Amino acid sequence: MSDSSQNKPDLDDNTNVLVNASAVKRENNVLKDGSEPISLWVMLGSALIVLVAGGALFNSNLFNYDELTAASYTRQAQPSDGSGGVVPIPAHKAYDKVGAKLAKASCLACHGSNGEGAGAVPPLAGSEWVNGPSMRTAMIILNGLDGPIEVAGKSYSGNMPSQGSGLGAKELAGILNFVRGNFGNEASFITMEMAQTAIDSSKERNGGQMTVSELNSNYNVDIEGAEFDPNTLVDPISLEPVEADEISPH
Repeated sequence: MSDSSQNKPDLDDNTNVLVNASAVKRENNVLKDGSEPISLWVMLGSALIVLVAGGALFNSNLFNYDELTAASYTRQAQPSDGSGGVVPIPAHKAYDKVGAKLAKASCLACHGSNGEGAGAVPPLAGSEWVNGPSMRTAMIILNGLDGPIEVAGKSYSGNMPSQGSGLGAKELAGILNFVRGNFGNEASFITMEMAQTAIDSSKERNGGQMTVSELNSNYNVDIEGAEFDPNTLVDPISLEPVEADEISPH
């Protein structure tokens, strides 16, 4: 068997080896870390994209509202009194809007979207605890309820946690008016001042859930406060009454 090394040419110190000049040139063009110069075509392509995007952004007709919406579609005008302010609305609508949002996130999840109750949870509709003395209703919302309760002739023994965390006078008044003015209920209107009175009374307790016995013994009354016409115009944000001279003529 022949030795392959015998077929290789003998090289000594006097032997000149020719190096491929093209290969050397290519290697010299490769930078350190394997990076290469950015292609001119890449730079030209990027510039073209920037020019097109800029033209689209500043072309007022490209995103024209009238061109991109159906002919029958119109934007809803923001309520305004003509001077840039918000249009006052009747108090019962303003309070109801605040209460509906809060009730859907808490009360109706258990009492049902129609307020008819479900299983161990009593109804809001037609409930004497909702339509009756307003202080009882407020205290149940603020503190929760523990123990048996009879609603519309039926006994319930569920446990209701407090819903008072984070409720201010505006929020409590909203919830009270929502549950007492919907689902067929027609109870008296509760103002923010009345709601604050209920909050203050709740703070005077030692905390903990209410019982039917405590509710009937200590809170079987309406919340004190001046009578208020639910049709009074109020600011829909603050719920504060708006005087007639503050309303700009249309």
